[in-house]
Amino acid sequence: MEKAPKEIIHRRKYDKTFKNDAVNRVIRTGKTCAEVGRELGIKGNILAKWRQETLEAGGTSAGAGEALNPKDLAEGLRAARREIEDLREQRDILKKALSIFSLPSSSGGKS
Repeated sequence: MEKAPKEIIHRRKYDKTFKNDAVNRVIRTGKTCAEVGRELGIKGNILAKWRQETLEAGGTSAGAGEALNPKDLAEGLRAARREIEDLREQRDILKKALSIFSLPSSSGGKS
């Protein structure tokens, strides 16, 4: 019985800049590692590992030398969610007001 030759697995090497950019993309967009990984042509579990390593190392660069702290990111996310909720509430109130003011007047239009 002859054994099949093993496939040679070639590991791709990624530079630190690419890794940081990929991790920043996950953090900024809120997409999953799998989604961003598909966009970049890498496996999501590799990207998740990079993200974990970056967070354990104390954050990631946001671009212009600004460090992103996980606690700061969490607080920013909470603030953004509060603002979204407030805006949704305002939108709903305005929709109701529009429907009320769009009703035909009961006096027939004459004063």
